[in-house]
Amino acid sequence: MAAHSFDVMSDREIVLDAVQDMPETASLQEIVDELLLLDEVKKRLAKSERGVGGIPHEQVVKMLDSWITK
Repeated sequence: MAAHSFDVMSDREIVLDAVQDMPETASLQEIVDELLLLDEVKKRLAKSERGVGGIPHEQVVKMLDSWITK
């Protein structure tokens, strides 16, 4: 998947860019799946920017510390 700048591109531009980046052999289902993924990423980025949802930084640090073997 190409990097998309959601805050600069319109939804139409995001769709066109995503479809153009896909291979000619991409099925309609693959295109739909890609667009649904991009929509979800865009929604979650917007929530993150508003400070809604997500995991607080301190909790992430604790989680990472517990996952890393020393």
